[in-house]
Amino acid sequence: MIPSESVRTIERLSSGIKELDVLIDGGYPKSRSVLITGGPGVGKTIIALQFINDACANGLKCIYLATEETPEELKIQAAQLGLSISEYEKNGLLTFEPVLAERMDDVTWQRGKNTGTSLFKKPLNSIKSSDADIVVLDNIGSYTLDTTIGTFREQMDYLVNTIRERKMTGLIISDEALNERYNNVAQYSVHGAIHMFKRESPFTGNVERLMNVVKMRGTNTPLSYVRYSINQNGINVQNQKESK
Repeated sequence: MIPSESVRTIERLSSGIKELDVLIDGGYPKSRSVLITGGPGVGKTIIALQFINDACANGLKCIYLATEETPEELKIQAAQLGLSISEYEKNGLLTFEPVLAERMDDVTWQRGKNTGTSLFKKPLNSIKSSDADIVVLDNIGSYTLDTTIGTFREQMDYLVNTIRERKMTGLIISDEALNERYNNVAQYSVHGAIHMFKRESPFTGNVERLMNVVKMRGTNTPLSYVRYSINQNGINVQNQKESK
Protein backbone atom coordinates (compact mmCIF):
# COMPACT_ATOMS: atom_id res chain seq x y z
CA MET A 1 0.00 0.00 0.00
CA ILE A 2 1.35 3.45 -0.97
CA PRO A 3 1.28 5.92 1.95
CA SER A 4 -1.59 8.40 1.50
CA GLU A 5 0.75 11.36 2.03
CA SER A 6 2.91 10.23 -0.91
CA VAL A 7 -0.15 9.88 -3.12
CA ARG A 8 -1.31 13.42 -2.29
CA THR A 9 2.02 14.96 -3.26
CA ILE A 10 1.81 13.74 -6.87
CA GLU A 11 0.12 16.25 -9.15
CA ARG A 12 -2.11 14.51 -11.66
CA LEU A 13 -3.97 15.16 -14.90
CA SER A 14 -7.33 13.59 -15.60
CA SER A 15 -7.33 10.76 -18.13
CA GLY A 16 -10.61 12.14 -19.46
CA ILE A 17 -12.32 8.98 -18.20
CA LYS A 18 -13.81 9.53 -14.75
CA GLU A 19 -13.91 5.87 -13.75
CA LEU A 20 -10.28 5.36 -14.79
CA ASP A 21 -9.21 8.38 -12.72
CA VAL A 22 -10.77 6.72 -9.67
CA LEU A 23 -8.64 3.63 -10.24
CA ILE A 24 -5.34 5.56 -10.48
CA ASP A 25 -5.71 8.09 -7.66
CA GLY A 26 -7.05 10.92 -9.77
CA GLY A 27 -5.32 10.59 -13.14
CA TYR A 28 -1.96 10.27 -14.88
CA PRO A 29 1.05 11.65 -12.95
CA LYS A 30 1.92 15.09 -14.33
CA SER A 31 5.22 15.59 -16.21
CA ARG A 32 5.69 11.83 -16.57
CA SER A 33 5.05 9.35 -19.38
CA VAL A 34 2.44 6.60 -19.43
CA LEU A 35 2.54 3.70 -21.89
CA ILE A 36 -0.71 2.38 -23.36
CA THR A 37 -0.38 -1.06 -24.94
CA GLY A 38 -2.72 -3.47 -26.67
CA GLY A 39 -3.75 -5.23 -29.84
CA PRO A 40 -6.00 -3.90 -32.61
CA GLY A 41 -9.51 -2.80 -31.69
CA VAL A 42 -8.99 -2.33 -27.95
CA GLY A 43 -9.31 1.48 -27.97
CA LYS A 44 -5.73 2.74 -27.68
CA THR A 45 -6.33 5.78 -29.88
CA ILE A 46 -9.68 6.45 -28.22
CA ILE A 47 -8.08 6.59 -24.77
CA ALA A 48 -5.56 9.08 -26.18
CA LEU A 49 -8.25 11.26 -27.77
CA GLN A 50 -10.26 11.39 -24.54
CA PHE A 51 -7.13 12.42 -22.65
CA ILE A 52 -6.23 15.33 -24.89
CA ASN A 53 -9.86 16.43 -25.18
CA ASP A 54 -10.09 16.81 -21.41
CA ALA A 55 -6.67 18.48 -21.20
CA CYS A 56 -7.58 21.04 -23.87
CA ALA A 57 -10.89 21.67 -22.11
CA ASN A 58 -8.82 22.65 -19.07
CA GLY A 59 -6.63 25.05 -21.05
CA LEU A 60 -3.57 22.81 -21.55
CA LYS A 61 -1.69 22.84 -24.84
CA CYS A 62 -1.36 19.47 -26.54
CA ILE A 63 0.58 18.01 -29.45
CA TYR A 64 -0.55 14.79 -31.11
CA LEU A 65 2.12 12.93 -33.10
CA ALA A 66 0.12 10.68 -35.42
CA THR A 67 2.17 7.93 -37.02
CA GLU A 68 -0.58 5.62 -38.28
CA GLU A 69 -3.57 7.85 -39.04
CA THR A 70 -3.88 11.24 -40.67
CA PRO A 71 -5.09 14.22 -38.59
CA GLU A 72 -8.28 14.21 -40.67
CA GLU A 73 -9.00 10.60 -39.75
CA LEU A 74 -8.39 11.32 -36.07
CA LYS A 75 -10.68 14.36 -36.13
CA ILE A 76 -13.45 12.32 -37.74
CA GLN A 77 -13.07 9.63 -35.08
CA ALA A 78 -13.12 12.26 -32.32
CA ALA A 79 -16.25 13.88 -33.74
CA GLN A 80 -18.00 10.51 -33.76
CA LEU A 81 -17.26 10.30 -30.02
CA GLY A 82 -18.62 13.80 -29.40
CA LEU A 83 -15.18 15.24 -28.63
CA SER A 84 -14.31 18.87 -29.44
CA ILE A 85 -10.91 18.14 -30.98
CA SER A 86 -11.40 20.27 -34.10
CA GLU A 87 -12.39 23.31 -32.06
CA TYR A 88 -9.31 23.00 -29.87
CA GLU A 89 -7.15 22.78 -32.97
CA LYS A 90 -8.73 25.97 -34.32
CA ASN A 91 -8.09 27.93 -31.12
CA GLY A 92 -4.46 26.78 -30.88
CA LEU A 93 -4.69 24.45 -27.90
CA LEU A 94 -4.11 21.34 -30.02
CA THR A 95 -1.55 20.72 -32.74
CA PHE A 96 -1.49 17.62 -34.91
CA GLU A 97 1.90 16.62 -36.26
CA PRO A 98 1.23 14.31 -39.25
CA VAL A 99 4.38 12.25 -38.99
CA LEU A 100 2.90 9.36 -40.97
CA ALA A 101 4.92 10.16 -44.11
CA GLU A 102 7.99 11.06 -42.07
CA ARG A 103 7.71 7.73 -40.26
CA MET A 104 8.05 5.94 -43.58
CA ASP A 105 11.20 7.97 -44.28
CA ASP A 106 12.59 6.82 -40.92
CA VAL A 107 11.74 3.19 -41.70
CA THR A 108 13.50 3.44 -45.07
CA TRP A 109 16.50 5.06 -43.39
CA GLN A 110 16.71 2.32 -40.76
CA ARG A 111 16.57 -0.44 -43.36
CA GLY A 112 19.17 1.24 -45.51
CA LYS A 113 21.55 1.68 -42.60
CA ASN A 114 20.60 -1.64 -41.00
CA THR A 115 20.77 0.02 -37.60
CA GLY A 116 18.39 1.07 -34.87
CA THR A 117 20.02 4.33 -33.84
CA SER A 118 17.93 7.51 -33.71
CA LEU A 119 14.73 5.46 -33.67
CA PHE A 120 12.47 8.36 -32.75
CA LYS A 121 14.28 11.07 -34.69
CA LYS A 122 11.24 12.92 -36.08
CA PRO A 123 9.06 12.66 -32.93
CA LEU A 124 11.97 13.87 -30.80
CA ASN A 125 12.46 16.90 -33.04
CA SER A 126 8.75 17.75 -32.70
CA ILE A 127 8.85 17.35 -28.92
CA LYS A 128 11.97 19.48 -28.52
CA SER A 129 10.52 22.31 -30.60
CA SER A 130 7.10 22.33 -28.90
CA ASP A 131 5.87 24.33 -25.91
CA ALA A 132 2.98 21.92 -25.31
CA ASP A 133 1.99 20.66 -21.86
CA ILE A 134 1.01 17.23 -23.20
CA VAL A 135 2.35 15.02 -25.97
CA VAL A 136 0.69 11.94 -27.43
CA LEU A 137 2.78 9.61 -29.60
CA ASP A 138 0.47 7.23 -31.44
CA ASN A 139 2.21 4.90 -31.97
CA ILE A 140 5.85 3.83 -31.64
CA GLY A 141 5.68 0.36 -33.18
CA SER A 142 6.74 1.19 -36.72
CA TYR A 143 9.86 3.03 -35.55
CA THR A 144 11.45 -0.14 -34.22
CA LEU A 145 12.18 -2.30 -37.24
CA ASP A 146 15.50 -4.16 -37.29
CA THR A 147 16.33 -3.05 -33.75
CA THR A 148 17.86 -4.99 -30.87
CA ILE A 149 16.24 -5.08 -27.44
CA GLY A 150 19.17 -3.16 -25.96
CA THR A 151 18.98 -0.38 -28.53
CA PHE A 152 15.21 -0.13 -28.20
CA ARG A 153 15.43 0.18 -24.40
CA GLU A 154 18.15 2.83 -24.70
CA GLN A 155 16.12 4.86 -27.19
CA MET A 156 12.92 4.52 -25.12
CA ASP A 157 14.78 5.82 -22.08
CA TYR A 158 15.98 8.80 -24.13
CA LEU A 159 12.47 9.52 -25.46
CA VAL A 160 10.91 9.37 -21.99
CA ASN A 161 13.69 11.48 -20.47
CA THR A 162 13.26 14.11 -23.18
CA ILE A 163 9.54 14.35 -22.42
CA ARG A 164 10.31 14.73 -18.71
CA GLU A 165 12.98 17.38 -19.29
CA ARG A 166 10.47 19.38 -21.35
CA LYS A 167 8.10 19.15 -18.34
CA MET A 168 5.50 17.51 -20.56
CA THR A 169 3.07 14.76 -19.68
CA GLY A 170 3.41 12.00 -22.26
CA LEU A 171 1.03 9.31 -23.46
CA ILE A 172 2.90 6.77 -25.58
CA ILE A 173 0.88 4.23 -27.57
CA SER A 174 2.34 0.85 -28.47
CA ASP A 175 0.92 -2.15 -30.29
CA GLU A 176 0.96 -5.65 -28.88
CA ALA A 177 3.38 -7.00 -31.49
CA LEU A 178 6.10 -4.60 -30.34
CA ASN A 179 5.70 -5.62 -26.70
CA GLU A 180 5.97 -9.29 -27.56
CA ARG A 181 9.01 -8.68 -29.76
CA TYR A 182 10.87 -6.77 -27.04
CA ASN A 183 9.62 -8.71 -24.00
CA ASN A 184 7.68 -5.72 -22.58
CA VAL A 185 10.93 -3.85 -21.95
CA ALA A 186 9.24 -0.50 -22.74
CA GLN A 187 7.30 -0.80 -19.48
CA TYR A 188 10.52 -0.27 -17.52
CA SER A 189 11.23 3.08 -19.20
CA VAL A 190 7.94 4.77 -18.35
CA HIS A 191 6.32 5.98 -15.14
CA GLY A 192 3.11 4.08 -15.79
CA ALA A 193 1.77 1.37 -18.07
CA ILE A 194 -1.77 0.27 -18.92
CA HIS A 195 -2.43 -2.83 -21.00
CA MET A 196 -5.74 -3.13 -22.89
CA PHE A 197 -6.86 -6.45 -24.34
CA LYS A 198 -9.77 -8.62 -25.42
CA ARG A 199 -10.53 -12.17 -24.38
CA GLU A 200 -13.38 -14.64 -24.23
CA SER A 201 -15.22 -14.48 -20.91
CA PRO A 202 -14.87 -17.74 -18.96
CA PHE A 203 -18.41 -17.18 -17.65
CA THR A 204 -20.46 -16.13 -20.69
CA GLY A 205 -18.29 -17.12 -23.65
CA ASN A 206 -18.64 -13.59 -25.02
CA VAL A 207 -15.64 -11.48 -25.97
CA GLU A 208 -14.94 -8.79 -23.37
CA ARG A 209 -12.52 -5.89 -23.14
CA LEU A 210 -10.25 -5.71 -20.11
CA MET A 211 -7.72 -3.23 -18.79
CA ASN A 212 -4.70 -4.00 -16.62
CA VAL A 213 -2.91 -1.17 -14.81
CA VAL A 214 0.48 -2.87 -14.98
CA LYS A 215 2.25 -0.10 -13.05
CA MET A 216 1.79 3.51 -11.99
CA ARG A 217 4.54 4.70 -9.68
CA GLY A 218 3.37 6.39 -6.50
CA THR A 219 -0.17 5.19 -7.10
CA ASN A 220 -2.56 2.74 -5.44
CA THR A 221 -3.35 0.61 -8.48
CA PRO A 222 -5.99 -2.13 -8.79
CA LEU A 223 -4.67 -5.68 -8.55
CA SER A 224 -7.35 -7.12 -10.80
CA TYR A 225 -8.36 -6.74 -14.42
CA VAL A 226 -10.96 -4.05 -15.04
CA ARG A 227 -13.73 -4.46 -17.57
CA TYR A 228 -14.49 -1.64 -19.97
CA SER A 229 -16.66 -1.05 -23.01
CA ILE A 230 -16.51 1.25 -26.02
CA ASN A 231 -19.64 3.09 -27.11
CA GLN A 232 -20.59 6.32 -28.90
CA ASN A 233 -19.12 8.32 -26.01
CA GLY A 234 -15.79 6.54 -25.96
CA ILE A 235 -14.35 4.26 -23.30
CA ASN A 236 -16.52 3.44 -20.31
CA VAL A 237 -14.67 1.74 -17.43
CA GLN A 238 -17.03 -0.45 -15.46
CA ASN A 239 -17.11 -0.59 -11.69
CA GLN A 240 -17.00 -4.38 -11.65
CA LYS A 241 -13.54 -5.88 -11.44
CA GLU A 242 -12.35 -9.37 -12.19
CA SER A 243 -9.43 -10.96 -10.37
CA LYS A 244 -6.45 -12.08 -12.39
